[in-house]
Amino acid sequence: MAQTQVASYTMEAFVEDVNNVFRNETDPHIQAKTVTAYLKKLLAVPGWLEEKLELEEEGGFGRFSLHLDEEAGHPGNGWWLMASVQKPGQDNLPHDHGVTWVVYGVYKGAIQQRKWRWAFPGEGVDKAQIVEHGRFIQEDGAVAYFMPGEIHDTLNVQEEGRSLVVRLESQKLDRVTRFQYNPEDGSMKVMDR
Repeated sequence: MAQTQVASYTMEAFVEDVNNVFRNETDPHIQAKTVTAYLKKLLAVPGWLEEKLELEEEGGFGRFSLHLDEEAGHPGNGWWLMASVQKPGQDNLPHDHGVTWVVYGVYKGAIQQRKWRWAFPGEGVDKAQIVEHGRFIQEDGAVAYFMPGEIHDTLNVQEEGRSLVVRLESQKLDRVTRFQYNPEDGSMKVMDR
C-alpha cells in the first residue's frame, strides 16, 4: 500500500490565507483571531523560518522582512509579516500599535508578554498612569494578538540562546501613529517611525 505525502503548510499559502481574510472580513477582531489560527498552523511547520532567513545555528540577531503586501490590510493597505531574532533578555518599553492589530507567534524560544492599561485616581493610584494588568509566556508555537490601542511589552525570557518571533502587523507600523509609555516616570511619547 503506497503512502500519500501530505504537503506542509507554506509561508506562501499563509500569505494567500491572510489576503483572503482581508478580502472577506471587515471586523478587525475576527481578522486577528483568524490570522492567529493560520499563524499557529505555519509555526508548526519545522525548518521554514531558518530556511527563509538563512539562519545559522546561533546568532543572526535582528529584524527581517518576510512579506509586505500593499494590496490588503487593516485599517489601510500594507500588512507586513516579519521575523525578529531576539537576544536573551531583549525587551522594549510598553507601547501600543495605534489603529492596527498585531499577531505575535513564537517559532522557537520563549517571550513574556505584559499587558498594560491606564489607571486613574480612584483606581488605587495617585495620578493617571499605566499599570500592568496581566502577563503570560509564549513558547514554541504559541500565538497571541493585540487589538488596536492595547498596550503591551515583550521580553525574551529564553535563558540561553535566541528566540525566533514571527509578527504580523495588519498595517505596517511605520505608517501609523503609535505611542510608547514609560511606567517608571509616567511619560508617553509618539514612537519614531
